[in-house]
Amino acid sequence: MRNSDLIDQFAIQRVITEYAWFVDRRDWAALVATFADTVVVDYTAMNGGEPETLSGHEQVDRWQRELGALDSTQHVVTGVIADVRGDTATATANVLAWLRRDNVPGGRLWHNGGTYEFELHRWWAMAHQPAGSPTNLD
Repeated sequence: MRNSDLIDQFAIQRVITEYAWFVDRRDWAALVATFADTVVVDYTAMNGGEPETLSGHEQVDRWQRELGALDSTQHVVTGVIADVRGDTATATANVLAWLRRDNVPGGRLWHNGGTYEFELHRWWAMAHQPAGSPTNLD
């Protein structure tokens, strides 16, 4: 593996880690920078329906509204494996998520996980952010 390949691998791992980090810290402005101008959001494995094409800002605005109802979140990203082909890359990562909302019936903590598959464009921003294959951890 060449040095440039290692640099790409590290940069891709970093942007995927930043994506989770910024969500959990509610740093919405920084989160927007992890996305390409347009992103295909695909939660069909979890929710059915069809993938959507949104701007990075629209996706972050949606999360800000949805996750704003929660008291906290924690996303753990592991096992990032990327395949770079020119100016694009695909990457797979294991993601575990804990979502907390106090004072709700049935318990305050919900957790899940799955395999996420990302498509990225050079300068390594996410262009396709699916939920992947969910795994219920209950």
